[in-house]
Amino acid sequence: MVVALGATATLALAGKPLAITKNRGPIVLDGRPGYITIHPSFLLRMPEEDKAAAYKAFVADMKRIRRLVNAQKIAA
Repeated sequence: MVVALGATATLALAGKPLAITKNRGPIVLDGRPGYITIHPSFLLRMPEEDKAAAYKAFVADMKRIRRLVNAQKIAA
């Protein structure tokens, strides 16, 4: 599982710019199973009133990635 944290990683792995909010979640990156999510530093730069919800969504992404990785191990 390749995890692209943020726009720069997504660009490097996808070969084209992709909007993080529109493409957040599972995706094929360079022929491999991948996942796009925000970069953790984005949480530090966002308005204080939005941080709790964004952090919760980021943690949910990390948990989903773990489930996807575990599912791949079982299938292999």
